Amino acid sequence: MHLIYSRSAAAARAFAHDEALMPGDWKWIQDADTVRQYPRAHISKLPRWQENPHRAWIDVALQRAADAHRLGPLTDLETGGETLGISGA
Repeated sequence: MHLIYSRSAAAARAFAHDEALMPGDWKWIQDADTVRQYPRAHISKLPRWQENPHRAWIDVALQRAADAHRLGPLTDLETGGETLGISGA
């Protein structure tokens, strides 16, 4: 599963389309439950991800997943880097 951390579902959908991700292979991180439902998923943070309306709860869920070693690779497309966990977030 590929999780997309973006400001909106539309931005996530556009990214998924550009990356040729098929429906069902990706999900927009709309809330903290999405992170909990897909442990170790690849996460892409798109530019302006900070504008996600549920950012505070999502960030807590990401930190908890990292602390429990249940966070997959995280690619921050704003900085162009890839990390394990949320270092640099």
